[in-house]
Amino acid sequence: FDTTKKKLSWNVKYSGLSGPASGAHIHGPAAKGENADPVIPFKKLKSPIKGSATLTDAQATDLGAGKYYVNIHTAANPDGEIRG
Repeated sequence: FDTTKKKLSWNVKYSGLSGPASGAHIHGPAAKGENADPVIPFKKLKSPIKGSATLTDAQATDLGAGKYYVNIHTAANPDGEIRG
């Protein structure tokens, strides 16, 4: 995370899903163990997923507080198969 430009970059690698990814996003803000809506969609679903986004001041604060997570969805697990 570039704190000056508030630019978040990611390189998400995954394997072993029950089927192809049907969606992948950064969700937040949420406390640990809680759920939140997607806020940053990933344009590509195939691993590795690389990209970046510029965050608002509020998003940057929440990111620093650990309130964002990546969720990868599949047809078998539409609410998310893996999260982290």
